[in-house]
Amino acid sequence: MSTTIFFNGRVISVPGSYSEVDASGLESVGLSASGIVAVLGLAEGGKPVVSISETKDFIRINQPQKARDIFRSGDLREVADILFAPGKDPDIRGGAQQMVAMKINPATVSTGSLPNAYGNALDLVSADYGAFTEQINVAIATGTTKGKKVVITFEDVTEAADNVGGDELFKLKYVKPTDGWDSMLAQVISGGEIKATATRAVAGLSTDLVTPLAVGGVIEVVSASAGDVGQKVTVYGVDGTGAAVKDVLTLNGTTAVIGTQAFAALGVLGGQIVGTTAGTVTVRASPGGASVFTIASGTNPVKGMKLGVTMYGSGIMTLVADGATTKRAILVGLNASGQAILEKITLTGAVAVPGVAIFSQITGIVLGDVEAARTVTISGVAAWAKVATQSTLLKAADYFNARYIATVGGFVFTLVTALTKFALGDLDKTVSAVNALSPAEPSFYGDLWAVMSWINQNSQYVIASRASGAQGGAPSNTASPVFLAGGTEGVASSTDWQKGLNLLKQTRVNTIVVLTADPAVHAMVDAHCAYMGGIGRSERDAVVGLMNAAMTDVGTKDEVKTQIVDLNTRHIRAVAQAIERYNTAGDRQEFTPPFHAAMIAGMQAGADVGTPLTFKYVNALNFRQHTSWNPTDDAEEMVQAGLCFLENVEGVGRRVVRNITTHLSSNNIAFSEASVNQAVNFAAFNFRGNMETAVGKKGFAGTIGAAKGVAIGTLGLLVDNAILVAYRSLSLDLVVDVMEVSVEMAPVLPVNFVKTTIHLVTIRQSAA
Repeated sequence: MSTTIFFNGRVISVPGSYSEVDASGLESVGLSASGIVAVLGLAEGGKPVVSISETKDFIRINQPQKARDIFRSGDLREVADILFAPGKDPDIRGGAQQMVAMKINPATVSTGSLPNAYGNALDLVSADYGAFTEQINVAIATGTTKGKKVVITFEDVTEAADNVGGDELFKLKYVKPTDGWDSMLAQVISGGEIKATATRAVAGLSTDLVTPLAVGGVIEVVSASAGDVGQKVTVYGVDGTGAAVKDVLTLNGTTAVIGTQAFAALGVLGGQIVGTTAGTVTVRASPGGASVFTIASGTNPVKGMKLGVTMYGSGIMTLVADGATTKRAILVGLNASGQAILEKITLTGAVAVPGVAIFSQITGIVLGDVEAARTVTISGVAAWAKVATQSTLLKAADYFNARYIATVGGFVFTLVTALTKFALGDLDKTVSAVNALSPAEPSFYGDLWAVMSWINQNSQYVIASRASGAQGGAPSNTASPVFLAGGTEGVASSTDWQKGLNLLKQTRVNTIVVLTADPAVHAMVDAHCAYMGGIGRSERDAVVGLMNAAMTDVGTKDEVKTQIVDLNTRHIRAVAQAIERYNTAGDRQEFTPPFHAAMIAGMQAGADVGTPLTFKYVNALNFRQHTSWNPTDDAEEMVQAGLCFLENVEGVGRRVVRNITTHLSSNNIAFSEASVNQAVNFAAFNFRGNMETAVGKKGFAGTIGAAKGVAIGTLGLLVDNAILVAYRSLSLDLVVDVMEVSVEMAPVLPVNFVKTTIHLVTIRQSAA
């Protein structure tokens, strides 16, 4: 075998010079956002955490006005202004980039229903959550020119539309040919599928048989005219097992043609000829036996059976007689694939007998065994446009109109609307089937959908959906407006706070603020941050506000210090002062320490990563702490205790004394200094995340080289952005399927102290 090489993913045997491009060294790396703050708190309005399971439902706010639009009142409404405008310092260029709002109080929606004559038609749910949603009401009236008038009212806001619905979507009829279906009923059933059911009554044809086949065996056919050559004669019956069979014979004039299919005794039941014959054709026992039946001359003549023309089907067929009989009938037709099939059904008098074969068309009904005194009715689904296949009106039109033969008959589906992509599932469900046998041509509507669609597209207060099992069209007119009911605010429990924190595991945030002074919730936040800094792989920190034991006012010095000792974590900064700002109504208000925590979080979010908040000025009109301590006399003690607090600089403003965490168990600056902790978290998250580009790649030297390039690029960005001062000792090793990465990082440290030494000296002076 000739030499080959494997290069660039393929085997090459043709000599030449080949190359590949390795762009892994140019792989783009970047740094994540650093200004996303998650705030957990109470509010009136907005979706609560108990109703959220996916990140797409998270409330993400990028400007204070959006918080005012979502929340009618409460802490989450007020905190947005603080979070987005937290500081008054040149190094604090803004506030949070994004606020992820977690509404903790378990509010519920309000609901209601609008009925029509057949039961509930439309279910209504308030778009918002809370007790206030019970003020929403909906009224239905007759439209000025068609359809309905819909009015939705909430407080002093009205949403209204006239002439909603009332438009025909399509018409459907069945044009009956000779030998077609006798009756046709059409309706839109549950799910929006269009179903047409049909019947045809045919008298028994036993008198068509001259002498039933006395002994089982083959038959033969012969014409009275020598010119009848080549026409096909199909004889139907049953074999010795009782199964429906047929034999197709080709006429040869007056010469008898013997068949090959053995029929049972009394088993020849009817037949048909395809073509035009000049003479009478005799079907008899072979050889030269008694005539079973004769077929008169003509075009496509039959005996002992009736033809089916445009007798379309979509499923099994059912036969029933009008009186006592146990005779046999044979259905002749096509299956769903268009192949010819037969099915024998033994009648049981006036009890309907369903078949098992699936027919797409009935082309004949053999009744030569059925008494002439009996009438047999065949029934079944003639056509069925299903949502899974004919999902739109246009597809349904194509389905029905394909079952029409020009100048003969069949289904006629007329689109009246231009909404050709209208979904079948949105049609009004008809309460009962309606006559669709031409000249009848019933119309079908989507009025319930029209009302539901208008509400969902235009209302900011209500979401509408079709009621389960809804029938008929639009809701009936209301005697008086229908008010929604069931909305509640609920009382937040520890479970709700934990639910909010658990949801935050699904998304990237930099800092968490809980608008509560509950130490139990603060402990949950610490556990959450510790988890996310480990197996959660999404480092973050938190700021909490401490208050007294009753959580009614600022805490005493001892209460604050005790709570910090209980926290003792690098993940959390604690504040204990109330702040004054203007609220969303424009009034000056004192906010509790948890809002002070939000201000600190907003300042960190609005500054470059690693920027210390020490000596940074805040956007507060005033602050207040408990009388048991103050920022001047107790500054050293409170800093040593791990409290982040404000001081007043006369004539300038209010500033952070020192940006420290509650970590007390060591003097490690990476854990106690909040800006360093932030830089470490940010660097670790970005470095780890970018290194994951190597996961799933082939384990060879090229992958290690590419990974090293990503590592160097990421570390360089961290240095360039003053998050790291430097890095060194970067190494990457691949051991089996584990890439071991080691690097030393030097995070940026704050300047907290300036030590000045003043040397006093004497200077020799001389007289001038």
